[in-house]
Order: sequence, then structure tokens, then C-alpha cells
Amino acid sequence: MNYLNCKRIDTAIRRAKKKLSNKEIYENFGQKEVRKIKEKFIDLSDYSPEMNRNRDKLKRFNDWCMNYTEN
Repeated sequence: MNYLNCKRIDTAIRRAKKKLSNKEIYENFGQKEVRKIKEKFIDLSDYSPEMNRNRDKLKRFNDWCMNYTEN
């Protein structure tokens, strides 16, 4: 998982978007990537401001996946 080989959620999301942009749209587009990023970067018991920002970033990425259209 090339896009997960990093220390920041921003980098992982940017790499996943680049990877997904080169693929055809399919059912549940991007959900595997969203789950993997969540597993690596989101601590379910941590509600610090930083972790909440990471949750927001992941939600925006998930929304991007759901609304992505090929140009």
C-alpha cells in the first residue's frame, strides 16, 4: 500500500486521491482506501483537537470518493 507509507494523514489522502484518479469508477469507489487510512491514522478513543481534525480530513476524503466523477 504505497499511499500508506507515510507519517501524515494529509500525505496518505493525497496519494490515495492520485491513485484513485487513475482508475475507473466502481461501486464503493475508494472505500478500501478510506478504511485503510482510518485504521492507520484514527484512534477511536482519542478526541483531541488534532484527532478531530484528522477525522474531518478523512470525512472530506470519503465525501470526495462518493462524489468523484470521471472527466
